[in-house]
Amino acid sequence: MWADTVTSWKEMVAPRSLADNLLSGLTVAFVALPLNLALALACGLPASAGLITGAVTGVIAALFGGSRLQVTGPEVALVPLTFEILQRHGPHGLLCATFLCGVLQVLMGVARVGRLIHMIPVSVIGGFMAAVGLLVFNSQLPRLLGLPAEMRLVSSLPGTGWLAHVDPFAVGIGALVVAATVLLPKLHRRLPGGLIGLGAAVLAVSALGAGTASVGPISASFPAPSLPAFDRLELIAILPEAIALALLASIDSLLSAVAIDAQSNAKRHSSEQELMAQGVANMVSSMIGGMPVAGAIVRSSAALQCGATTRLAALTQSVTLLGLLYLARPFVERLPLAGLAGILLVVGYRLINWQQVRLMWRVSRFEAFVFVATAASIVATDFVGGVLMGLVLSLVHFAHMQRRVDVSLVTATDEPEEMPRLLELPARRSLGPTPPVAVVRVEGPIFFASHTEIRSLAEGGPLPRHLVFDLAGVPLIDCTGIEAFRALLGKLREQGTRALLSRASDRVADRLQEAGLLQAFIGGRVFSTVAEALESLDEPAARASVFEARRQQPPSPLLRPEAPAGAS
Repeated sequence: MWADTVTSWKEMVAPRSLADNLLSGLTVAFVALPLNLALALACGLPASAGLITGAVTGVIAALFGGSRLQVTGPEVALVPLTFEILQRHGPHGLLCATFLCGVLQVLMGVARVGRLIHMIPVSVIGGFMAAVGLLVFNSQLPRLLGLPAEMRLVSSLPGTGWLAHVDPFAVGIGALVVAATVLLPKLHRRLPGGLIGLGAAVLAVSALGAGTASVGPISASFPAPSLPAFDRLELIAILPEAIALALLASIDSLLSAVAIDAQSNAKRHSSEQELMAQGVANMVSSMIGGMPVAGAIVRSSAALQCGATTRLAALTQSVTLLGLLYLARPFVERLPLAGLAGILLVVGYRLINWQQVRLMWRVSRFEAFVFVATAASIVATDFVGGVLMGLVLSLVHFAHMQRRVDVSLVTATDEPEEMPRLLELPARRSLGPTPPVAVVRVEGPIFFASHTEIRSLAEGGPLPRHLVFDLAGVPLIDCTGIEAFRALLGKLREQGTRALLSRASDRVADRLQEAGLLQAFIGGRVFSTVAEALESLDEPAARASVFEARRQQPPSPLLRPEAPAGAS
């Protein structure tokens, strides 16, 4: 892991890519500047906190992160929870929560849980991102409308009385910045539309002499690093928020890393290393009075589109931000809040993947429901509860899709005119005159959602003297399935039917062996083919159907095909 990191450091100074990565980093810095300012203000923090946090934590993650092309800094997804922590516990509570968040991320990286991100369904991920976009709209639309500072959320606006407080000039400034953010990059991908829009907004405010809320004074002093004051609050009170923040920041960072992997030809990221680097970045952020950070998909994608190929792009972005804090401070202080809100509204809208929702609606209505339910649950409650609800719904959907297990009887007869034809019938359909031998083919997982199909096999009337279970199509069996199988074998024994087992995978056979079913009901043997099981029976019908069983036996998806007995 660290050997690859050292190699990536050497790649940063490779002459062939040096210029492209420096230019990419400079461009992304102008994209990140308004975002960091807007995110800090949206959280209720000073604007300087966004710049300093983005600069310092960006350097750490750029040098040590598991994703070479990821840009780290204040992130949209963290804004609602950060604001909530700040309101409940104050600035020192936020610093403590951020430090604990970093510690938890490092522990998750050491425990190697980062790979679990690949198991989260697309519907839950899409709902999560959509919820972030909706929450951004909830918090930033009042700023775009120029409403007073106490009117922070759309959801808390009283009736229609707030319409009298709308500032038309602020709305115009916001619309100007939105138009520049959306349209200018279409002319050329490297144009920082948001920053150009903000520059035009500052000129418009100065030329017209109109008064509108702006960023205000920014402190250029760099804070002295120190540990958060944990003695000023109860640890048990801040721990739930810290855990939620760690989960949210980790999911956001790893989702961004996965997306960057898909968009680039770079080596696949290391989830464990990325979590540890993000954890260290959050701990350092809390020590300099900053805010929580995560891997930022918007800035990372911008870097990639501008030609980033090494860690140098993200590193250049962070150093440039620090330089802008000191060199362009007068300009930054005059940026209108309505303009910054416009940039965030564009980002929030883009987080809602409308095309993905339409595709899910056409392909799988339930997954579209999971998407909407996840987003609605997050907006109504919190991020952790909403994601958990989405995961539970996805598991229910998976169990529903896998609930069907196909069970069929293949009868073998000793009547010459019927031989060597095998008759395949549904399990619960009447077989007419009971044949002496039949093969039971089972297709699908036998688990808690499908075990009733197995139990019902012995409920369709008289059964043959011998049943050969062909389990080649069974990929897994859980404890519920084992108990259903045990009950079936018990009923078969009571009815005088002998059961044999064939073509079970090693995994399924081992579970049946551990549960004691092989010794108790099946004679402790698993036949490698159906034909071999039929040959072991002292029945004319069984011997007569061996050839046909070999010929019609479907290939097992779990076992390699075996040559027929006697083949040379």
